[in-house]
Amino acid sequence: MSQQQEIGGAGAEEGCGYDENDYIVETKEYENCTHEYVAPKSFVRPDFKRPLKRAKEYKFRLDTFQNEATKCIERGESVLVAAHTSAGKTAIAEYAIAQSTSPIKALSNQKYRELQEEFVDVGLMTGDVTINEGASCLVMTTEILRSMLYNGSEVTREMAWVIFDEVHYMRDKERGVVWEETIILLPTAVKYVFLSATIPNAREFAEWIVKIKQQPCNVVYTDYRPTPLQHFIYPTGGNGLYLVVDEKGVFREQNFSKAIAMLENDLSLDKILEDKRKKQLQKTTQAQEIKKIVTLIVDKKLDPCIVFSFSKRDCEQYATALKGSDFNDDKEKQAIKKIYNNAIAALSEDDQQLPSITLMLPLLLRGIGIHHGGLLPIIKEVIELLFQESLLKILFTTETFSMGINMPAKTVVFTSIEKFDGDEYRWVSGGEFIQMSGRAGRRGLDDKGVTIMIANKKLEPDVAKQILKGKSDPLYSSFHLGYNMLLNMMRIEDIHPEDIIMKSFHQFQNERELPQLKKKLEQNQIEYRSIKIEGEDKLERQSRLKEQKAQVSYKINEIVCLPENIVPFLVPGRFIKITRDPSNGTDRNAAKIENWGWGVVINFQKMKINPKKFVMGDAKNKDYLDVISKSETHFIVDVLLYVQNKLTADNVLQPGDFQLRNGRLGAIPVILHHSSIAGISSIQMNLPAHNLTSAENLKQVEMLYSEIMKRFNQGDSLPLLDPIDDMEIEDAQMAELIRARVKIDEELTKIEATTKISEAHKLQYERKQELKDEIRVLEDAVKKSSEMIMKVDLVNMKRVMRRLEMCDKNDVPSLKGKVACRISAADELVITELLFSGIFQDIDSLQIAALCSCLVYTDAKSESKITKDAKLSEPFSKLQQIADKVATVMIESKIPLERDEYVKKFNPDIMEIVYKWCQGAKFKDICEMANEIFEGTIIRSFRRLDELLAQVAEACKVIGNLELHQKFDEAEKKLKRGIIFTASLYL
Repeated sequence: MSQQQEIGGAGAEEGCGYDENDYIVETKEYENCTHEYVAPKSFVRPDFKRPLKRAKEYKFRLDTFQNEATKCIERGESVLVAAHTSAGKTAIAEYAIAQSTSPIKALSNQKYRELQEEFVDVGLMTGDVTINEGASCLVMTTEILRSMLYNGSEVTREMAWVIFDEVHYMRDKERGVVWEETIILLPTAVKYVFLSATIPNAREFAEWIVKIKQQPCNVVYTDYRPTPLQHFIYPTGGNGLYLVVDEKGVFREQNFSKAIAMLENDLSLDKILEDKRKKQLQKTTQAQEIKKIVTLIVDKKLDPCIVFSFSKRDCEQYATALKGSDFNDDKEKQAIKKIYNNAIAALSEDDQQLPSITLMLPLLLRGIGIHHGGLLPIIKEVIELLFQESLLKILFTTETFSMGINMPAKTVVFTSIEKFDGDEYRWVSGGEFIQMSGRAGRRGLDDKGVTIMIANKKLEPDVAKQILKGKSDPLYSSFHLGYNMLLNMMRIEDIHPEDIIMKSFHQFQNERELPQLKKKLEQNQIEYRSIKIEGEDKLERQSRLKEQKAQVSYKINEIVCLPENIVPFLVPGRFIKITRDPSNGTDRNAAKIENWGWGVVINFQKMKINPKKFVMGDAKNKDYLDVISKSETHFIVDVLLYVQNKLTADNVLQPGDFQLRNGRLGAIPVILHHSSIAGISSIQMNLPAHNLTSAENLKQVEMLYSEIMKRFNQGDSLPLLDPIDDMEIEDAQMAELIRARVKIDEELTKIEATTKISEAHKLQYERKQELKDEIRVLEDAVKKSSEMIMKVDLVNMKRVMRRLEMCDKNDVPSLKGKVACRISAADELVITELLFSGIFQDIDSLQIAALCSCLVYTDAKSESKITKDAKLSEPFSKLQQIADKVATVMIESKIPLERDEYVKKFNPDIMEIVYKWCQGAKFKDICEMANEIFEGTIIRSFRRLDELLAQVAEACKVIGNLELHQKFDEAEKKLKRGIIFTASLYL
């Protein structure tokens, strides 16, 4: 049987298009549970009678959703189980294992431990460890399974069931694609158990499985919580908890208003642009508040408690702020000491004396734990075990703890309702809140779970409802093409990249939208044709002229806003008009331009900035940010603008309406750019010389502002500075543009004088233009949804591989390409180019390990420090040259890429510590050398480095270079020692 037949149903040609009539769907509603059976239309479901003796008996009565899911497994049908954290999804996976005698794949070290307690014949395969690989139940990472499938492993041919735990990880930008690839590549005979958090589009996922595997897939969905939740708000500076959502899910407006009234009104942008000193002060206050709240939780017997924070440093700061607090008795202290000492006994004497190990124990003895990615893995695992045994009362952790690890508590605390997502601060989403708050309430132990949200700034009731009562995030595809993926497909006969793309969930989601898009397009076309307007040709002409005038005015404004022209006129008190044009003058739809009205210049300065922090309104518009980000240094103009008193749901300022008096004057920083400044007036008002923030001065300014706005028709008739007469701009293009605008104005005056157009006709014409724009967008969307996704990416990426001589024009991988196939732990193109450049021949195994570290270390926060040591700096310089060469080939092949960013991602920050470690240095010494880097980050990077060295060592065998193979092997052996590679406590 060819591998193409094995890996699924319809090929690329017949795979396109979605039709709901291609599926049989049967839905059964139960109390607290929905069961949907989805199958191909042609599928005939065999009769089924439940066996008298079940494959596994449980010590507890199964919930309805568990019972329905186990029925699906008994029938030999795939099932997606979507339920809240701690609902009992693992019981379903255990049933599949108990029923099957063929090899089963489940996807973590903790899962391995749980399953080994239940079933004896269990193996584990991860990047670090392989145990009992011939077992009938294998626990492995998705990456290992993907690699087995590409390499035609015997195990993959014997497989009967695959259990994908936490399938909502498919959303993950980096790793999600591996899940999708693996599902597509698995043989069609395999059946699946997908375990997931609650997802609103579970049926869509099941339809995808049905389509690509041509087999039934059930969806068993429950959003029932066996332990109901109560949500409280704790306002900073307040003195108690306010119940805002009760166990029945009712939002209590009155309590919410009382809680929020405790907070100061902090609309001003000072909060967004605070200096570090203020931030530090805020942190100290927050730590004191957390101490108060933790004491309250323990006093009210609401522990064990998980305290979620969005930063590793905050977790540590909040835990150390609990000085003097002790929540454990002597018996618990003895138990902790015993578990802790047993766990660290495997470490060397030197490692046992590491500050992170000696300082953690006193904290744990008092019943306080810390858990985040920066800790030593052994410490994290000890803390997990102690928390499971209820020996820790308070655990400070980052949000990663909400994923995968089954460790519920009675109470969950959120130290903030805002998080920094890498670019900006935003409110926690409803989906994130559901995932984390799901840890509250232990089944069978608590009658209800408690979540407490510490609110340190005002938020609107709608925002609070969105967070506290929000919906789970849908499961969306993060599928993208990789060079390793493409080369592996080219290497295997009968598997083509086009097939995998056509079978991706990304393609399916695109196609599934198509019927709705077509329906909307048809409706718009019918409405468009039905609108008949008298004198439409005149309206069309008028509209075209207005469009031309807008474009000419935009070009004039571009010249006016050049710093050399405008800066001399940005004097305090000058009126300037502020807008936000996301289209950069290319979109005729004026509704899309945010008008912030007339503001008053306070001052300006030139500075380096992150534009996202200075963008008003819709801060997420990528096109606008791309335009602004082209230069790092900008003139920032502080402008007094009339803004609304409340922020949007995304925590963003909105323009106020001066006539409605729905806001106040606020000092807003604006980037000096032609898409932000739409006009500069000749009017200038006198500002107080000092302290514009004092209430009295601000009131005086507001009165004067109000007077000027009234005098000039709410700003509509404020006189503008003439670019030539007043600003004396000497520019040939400017004179030409002004003449063109005068000519257009004359034409418009002529039309208005000769044609009477009623308001009704104008409105009809505007609607027709709106429809025309919508039709254009919908036609484009329909076209995209009807085609194969990533077609252009595929063509460009193949061009890159051909230029780098990794494959020929017939897509057959060369020796270089076969090497790149083996590399998945780092950038396969750069490492392959390094290998073939001969650099590794000229350096020793220590230098090899150090150089390869630049490809795996990704946690750099600031500018990298390049070592002065020639034995490291010279190889690194060669790496930069090769990265630059690869970037050049990509750019020439039309891959969208920022050359500098690409080269900068190869980071030398841990080169020296890797070199010293491989020389035999102690872990304590390398941690002191890398004092800015968390120990857990060092270990994670070293383990990834170990994986990369092993992959390159294997690749050296492919090219027949045994000498180089030995060098990489030696580098790996020197790296692989001590605390960094201590076995997991779960094994």
